[in-house]
Amino acid sequence: MSTETGAPRRRLPPEERKRQLVAIGLQELAARPIHALSIDRVAEQAGISRGLLFRYFPTKQDYYVAVVGAAARRLLRAAKADPADPAGEPLRAVVHAFVSFIDRHGANYQSFFHGGFGADPQIREIREHMKNTMVERTLEATGSEPSAATRILLRGWWSMVESLAIDRTTEPVFTVDDVVDHALASLPAPLRCALYPHGD
Repeated sequence: MSTETGAPRRRLPPEERKRQLVAIGLQELAARPIHALSIDRVAEQAGISRGLLFRYFPTKQDYYVAVVGAAARRLLRAAKADPADPAGEPLRAVVHAFVSFIDRHGANYQSFFHGGFGADPQIREIREHMKNTMVERTLEATGSEPSAATRILLRGWWSMVESLAIDRTTEPVFTVDDVVDHALASLPAPLRCALYPHGD
């Protein structure tokens, strides 16, 4: 049995069904902002009823949080240095991947983390985890001392990088590479010295 336009109905284990529903949400967000995401359409695409979807995600907000969490995990998977990169610039690779991800997702990224849903405590927690992970990757890429002061400086720096990347999606006066170059030039002095010990 199937819905008129949705996927064929089939029984899935609960965790697999939840992953399917979140994946559909991410696909839907490629074409529309998160506030326009339709629970009815997601259920239709999965070949289940709206009521069954709410068995997995008790509220619409719970579903949104799950989708935002999945988007954050995608960003973190993308924003990694490639150990096989012959250029040997791990921090540039991390920053470039981060800025490029925001560039591809534009308004959706902003609505995920800075729109009305961004006030949700769970979404704030997701965003904080994402930022802290980027801080740790920066420390690793620069070989810097992981002190509390350095982490504070890097949290502010990553906020600046994120802001530049978001602004570029609405006013593309800079290229992605321009944003990356500016970000690296603005790296806090102790880390910049660690990354460029000869002033390159």
